[in-house]
Amino acid sequence: MADTELVTTALEFLARASSTSEVLTLNLTNLLILLVLKALIFGFGLFSVGGTARSADDSPSFSETDLQGGMCFMMHMAGDESKLNCIKKTACAEPTVAAQYATASKMMYKVFKLLNVDIDNKYIDVLTAVEEAKNEALKGGNCAKYNW
Repeated sequence: MADTELVTTALEFLARASSTSEVLTLNLTNLLILLVLKALIFGFGLFSVGGTARSADDSPSFSETDLQGGMCFMMHMAGDESKLNCIKKTACAEPTVAAQYATASKMMYKVFKLLNVDIDNKYIDVLTAVEEAKNEALKGGNCAKYNW
């Protein structure tokens, strides 16, 4: 079932990316933010474990959760407010990954504040939503309530 949701999200993402509408055009800043968050998570994992190498398993560098959450995030930031529930559902399904992204987001937020960079309130709304869904999952809540 998760594969079907990922394919559906990917198809919608591609349809929006090829649109000529200015509202639906993906913002490269959002993509950059996602890549920086992923790099922060990787760096934190690398240095907090003492620099031990990763195992040589067949796992991809981006999980299905990363892909689905990332596409929903970019569509939400491009103006599709309904994708906030998709972000919540993804965060609820993988609370460990959501916690990593939330930690990296908070670090980035603090850096932006130190540098006096204005941050759109949408980013704070997404961070709050991820925290809410992560906490719901950790206390054994029902992730099915996040419909998208």
